Amino acid sequence: RVEIRSRVPSVVREVHAVLGQHVKRGDPLVTLDSPDVGTARLKLRATQRALLTARIEADWKAQIAETVASLVPQILSHVDAETLEKEYADKPLGAFRGILLDAYSQFDMATHEEQKTAYLSGSQIMGEHPAILAKHTRQGFQAKLLTAVEQAKFDAAQQMRLSHQALKAAEAAVIDAGQRLRILGVDEDVQKLIDDADKVDDAAVDDKVTLYQLVAPFEGNLITKSAVVSQRADPMDLLFTLADLSDVWVTANIPESDIAKLPNIQGGPVRLSATAYPGRIFDSKLLSVGSLVDPLTRTVPLLARADNRDGLLKPGMFARILLDAPVSETVLTVPAASVVEIDGRAGVFRPEASGSDQHTFELCPIVSGRQVGDRIVVKSGLKEGDLVVAGGPFALKSELILQNTPEED
Repeated sequence: RVEIRSRVPSVVREVHAVLGQHVKRGDPLVTLDSPDVGTARLKLRATQRALLTARIEADWKAQIAETVASLVPQILSHVDAETLEKEYADKPLGAFRGILLDAYSQFDMATHEEQKTAYLSGSQIMGEHPAILAKHTRQGFQAKLLTAVEQAKFDAAQQMRLSHQALKAAEAAVIDAGQRLRILGVDEDVQKLIDDADKVDDAAVDDKVTLYQLVAPFEGNLITKSAVVSQRADPMDLLFTLADLSDVWVTANIPESDIAKLPNIQGGPVRLSATAYPGRIFDSKLLSVGSLVDPLTRTVPLLARADNRDGLLKPGMFARILLDAPVSETVLTVPAASVVEIDGRAGVFRPEASGSDQHTFELCPIVSGRQVGDRIVVKSGLKEGDLVVAGGPFALKSELILQNTPEED
């Protein structure tokens, strides 16, 4: 059994359930209106937009890192610069396009210049100095190219890592915003909020962000209802009480004299009879037995669970349990209907021996024991074979009380 309340100050806008209604898990109970929920929803939408931006950024950085990783080996293999420019013209490279291709083009030109001057110097068309100068120029551009390659590889990977971390942070912000709504009592599918971040701007202009519903947390019956349209619903205000009555707990107080029988039925079946359904036995299962004896009643508490799928047993109903002991005992019993109580003492009416046709009855005091079903154990006052009045003993009791009442003058 749970009490349904609003977790934030709200106003009831619509009530979807009535008292006594059987509801299933997830069925709407009431629609509430709360500014706190509206603020949390707007915050959630902002985090979803930030997530969408982070997702696009992370995807872009990942593509650049992948392109750089494929371009660098071709540069180091000295593939023709014009060929590389055409091949990577439509591939994402970001700022690395200018850095890498420019450094590679300068290195390529320096390489051709070195080859040309080396040929002219070898043919003695020009002196040795231009060839040496071209060689050192090529070495300088080669060093710059290698530096650019190393820096590009690191920067591209680092940017991808940072964008991935930013994406995780954006997802965490959406999760936190979704959990904030859960704290306020609005159940949100956090994973769906992350997956559908690209649909955040599809919300209608007139979308009522302050409205939310309280739903049934499990299948059961509404045993109390106080929600009324337009009422203010604070966290202290009870709106509904939902109870699962498919099974009920039965509590009983076991006399100290019967404690020895309890260990033998631990976890086993217990039979149950209810005053409202005479003659019917309900099956239940023992859940626990108390560890302490009540010093006033000299009893031990017992807890059992009874199947109540037909809904006959009601919480608060008086019931009696029947414990089946592992051994039988012979006792004297009388029908429970035959026992009356006069002046705090139990007794039964017995027919007196008389020669006339009219029957007379006498009250016989007894010491009664526990009740088993529709019979009561008699500890003393009767012996086996004695006749007792089983029908109409209360009429005899009333007549006896009238006879013993002194007449007024």
